[in-house]
Amino acid sequence: MSVDLVRVRAERNDVAVLRYAPRRARGVGIVAGHGYSSSKHNLDFLCAFLASHGFDVFSLDFPGHKLGASGGTLRGIEDCLDAMGAVVAYARERAVGPLYTLGHSMGAMTALFTAAADAEIAGAIALATGYGRPSAIATLRAAGATDFRSSYVDGVDLPTLVDGIDAYYERLLPRLAGRPTLFVAASRDGMVSPASVRELYDRAPEPKSFATIESDHTYAAEHARGEVLQWLNALHPRG
Repeated sequence: MSVDLVRVRAERNDVAVLRYAPRRARGVGIVAGHGYSSSKHNLDFLCAFLASHGFDVFSLDFPGHKLGASGGTLRGIEDCLDAMGAVVAYARERAVGPLYTLGHSMGAMTALFTAAADAEIAGAIALATGYGRPSAIATLRAAGATDFRSSYVDGVDLPTLVDGIDAYYERLLPRLAGRPTLFVAASRDGMVSPASVRELYDRAPEPKSFATIESDHTYAAEHARGEVLQWLNALHPRG
């Protein structure tokens, strides 16, 4: 496996991307996005693991995230979609074969919405994201939760980002019909309950799969390696 840092021009921002190129490629690509206030580093263990199994992975930093390298400002979910969509186009130019979107938390929402808006994307993998997020965040805030690490982001805070997000799901989820999706819940997730992930899964069209892993929210991507690989292997067995 080799890892290269590239910059992709989106409509709204430049996007920093790590490409994990496998030594023995399987002809399948994955565009991956991290969660709010984090960076592509949080997905490194998962991305490197998938690349070691032959998948060509493009992991991006969303704009405005200070731990990342994209710079810019995060003004709303449209900036996330713009960034991931540009990386999808970049990956397609490299002719990597069938392309999936993958994400953790905020990145998982973006992965689902990006796939829903682009019928050529083969499917999506959503880690630790669920339906009913605004109400869950309001409950956490009322209980004296933190500021959701908003100081790590130049731009909107998390409650503002996800305000009205369930309406996005209701409009876009049906467009995934006929394409496989994987939903993964973390058993000790204090941000996104397994019940909310299950509700999102229940609302999604077929074909779909659901898994629960032993993890908290932050490390869900790392701990989901086995489930993600098993799901991908079922769709694309090694020749």
